Amino acid sequence: MSIIEPDSEKQKKIHERVRSLILQSSDKITQNIQITTGRISDTRLKEIRSYKGAGGKTYVIEAALSTSLAGEVDGGIVIKFANDLEAEVDNAMKLASLLTSRQTDWEKWKKNHEPSSRIRRFPDRLFAPEVIHVIPEVKALILEFLSGFVPLLQLTVKQADRWGYAGYALARLHGSERQKISVQLYKPIFKLLKTCIEEKFLNYWTEILAQSLGGVEYIHGDSHLSNILVSPNEIAWIDAILLPQLDRMDDVGYILSHAIQENVATNIGFGVDDSKLIKSITRSWVPLILTTYKQTYDISQLYSRLPLDFFIGSHLIIRAGLWEKEIATVLTRLGQKFIYEMPISNMLLE
Repeated sequence: MSIIEPDSEKQKKIHERVRSLILQSSDKITQNIQITTGRISDTRLKEIRSYKGAGGKTYVIEAALSTSLAGEVDGGIVIKFANDLEAEVDNAMKLASLLTSRQTDWEKWKKNHEPSSRIRRFPDRLFAPEVIHVIPEVKALILEFLSGFVPLLQLTVKQADRWGYAGYALARLHGSERQKISVQLYKPIFKLLKTCIEEKFLNYWTEILAQSLGGVEYIHGDSHLSNILVSPNEIAWIDAILLPQLDRMDDVGYILSHAIQENVATNIGFGVDDSKLIKSITRSWVPLILTTYKQTYDISQLYSRLPLDFFIGSHLIIRAGLWEKEIATVLTRLGQKFIYEMPISNMLLE
């Protein structure tokens, strides 16, 4: 996610466009604020974070709204300019509904389980902001006004806490379901992997996935640290693709592969030490995210062998197609090593 410089010409243009959209939607925005605000007369944008994904361009904006009754009201708002507006609106509404259901399930789960002290440190409410306005002429959707939220990628916390938040948010997103997956849904990925992965390893991972009970109603499909918004009391997911009946570890592998990709892109000029990076991922990132995930919902009986190596490896190889040759070569090589050498599975068996 990029932060647009406050004095740049680009931000000035974005400011005017976003300001116009917010004022156009002011009545619906005020309905989602928990205090009596009166009319929104203007907005002052403090910081704009943007990133471009498969579905379009998303802006996470910290803003102060000038209101007639409450003065300035601080918070944030998400605006997305979508490639397929209808699909994005549908996904956002489905995600909001899914997480409302997950919150109800969480309340029931807590009646029979005692969350660990680590889990109690994280916000209890997890949700997805509602779509409050759609503007077809610019293919934009505006999500409800959020108070005090920042993307997890920008949250000022230790790495352990950042991965802890990610593991907790993913576990809450997936819930406590226990169901088999259809390996057929992964056929396109296996077809792609045949170009660079030996068949015996594809057969091995196909068998592991066929035994999985880690299937869920929906995985997020675009899970990364910028799509998790955090406030002191709540966590919000945004920008889901919502892929049905896939394995929960797919999302976990995706979020880790996204961070690996950024690490490789940042350090490519200095040379990437494969062994050192894989060791850091395996011994630091993975335990941090899995510990919190497993403490939220016990998944110990869902897998004969956790398929996380496969999902990290496959997503790295898929990501390689989005980069120039030098970075693509490193991502492919790392992906192959996860699929072949299975460092995470081996660590978990120690």
